[in-house]
Amino acid sequence: MTHSPALIGIDWGTTSLRAWAIAADGQVLETRRRDLGILRVPGGDFPAAFAECVGDWHSLGLPVLMSGMIGSRQGWAEAAYVPCPADTASLAAHLLRPPGTERVWIVPGLSLSDGARRDVMRGEETQIAGVVGEDGSATVVLPGTHSKWVRVEGGRITDFATFMTGELFDVLAKHSILGRLMTGDAPSDAGFRQGLDVARSGDGGLSGALFSVRALGLFGDVPADALRDYLSGLLIGHELREALARFPASEVLLIGAASLAQRYETALQAAGVGVKCEGESAAVKGLSGIAARAGLLKDARP
Repeated sequence: MTHSPALIGIDWGTTSLRAWAIAADGQVLETRRRDLGILRVPGGDFPAAFAECVGDWHSLGLPVLMSGMIGSRQGWAEAAYVPCPADTASLAAHLLRPPGTERVWIVPGLSLSDGARRDVMRGEETQIAGVVGEDGSATVVLPGTHSKWVRVEGGRITDFATFMTGELFDVLAKHSILGRLMTGDAPSDAGFRQGLDVARSGDGGLSGALFSVRALGLFGDVPADALRDYLSGLLIGHELREALARFPASEVLLIGAASLAQRYETALQAAGVGVKCEGESAAVKGLSGIAARAGLLKDARP
């Protein structure tokens, strides 16, 4: 190994944990993954889960920076939200050290208050910091169970909105009448694009469009084995209609896992929006940048 680790970076979410040994220049030296999201940690014993995953790295004296739901009220310790607008310096200035730990910090989430509208994020702010940088501007889209659309201006997150598209898909496909006619789980590009077309061309809202999943399935206008993807296209298409009205953009930065990001890339391109994609490295870059801004890397041992 030509580099020595200078930081342990952890993205600790609701369902999974990803950890990296990171060199001072941001290079990933080793990666570890566990199905130990905050809701899956036995007995809520986060110190034990932490020790099992990265205890050997931590024993080398390396600083640890964690982001994601580990800093939520259901996590190890609650890191108070930092209000927007916020940048990398704001995040670095409000790191939280869990009680009883040494050389361990948690990145805070962000909150937004815009009149009667309130919103929050945890974890996405770190990914955004990693790919937009301290001076960049972009419209950023982070698909997921709760998708985020984010405006970044001069390195500062100034506005964002959350869409429950992924969770709606899961609930509707598994627990509503819309799922009764669905068969198979092989992907259907034609079904997905048909859902996008209906969302893009319709005049009404999402609630009125959803029953088309059943009606079109009953009459064979959408084959049973394409209905899941039709529903996916319908939901993502309506998300784009609403989001692009609030965050108009000719190009967006898309951050997410490849399979879901591909769907959003298809939908965005169909809407005439250019796309740049970023994957897992976003979290690593963000953790490294925040750690450097907070002066944590100087505590690492060679």
